[in-house]
Amino acid sequence: MTFSGVNTHVGLGVRDQGVGIPANDQTRVFEPFYRGSNIGETFGVGLGLSLVSRAVTALRGRIDLESVPQQGSTFTVALAKHL
Repeated sequence: MTFSGVNTHVGLGVRDQGVGIPANDQTRVFEPFYRGSNIGETFGVGLGLSLVSRAVTALRGRIDLESVPQQGSTFTVALAKHL
């Protein structure tokens, strides 16, 4: 993630080594109640990423996703510093 300016944002990255998210699911992963096509029997209702996305948006931030099936996912959050 690239930012213009110096010290204008605070970033947080979270990486896992899970099943990854298929490309066709990545555009919908932040929708409420959406669950990926490759999750099998994994428990969940599809609200976690939706809630995170809404919180980041409310704080005028950005969340990005990079994922490769069978290699895991990385979520990066950037929030503007309020000076």
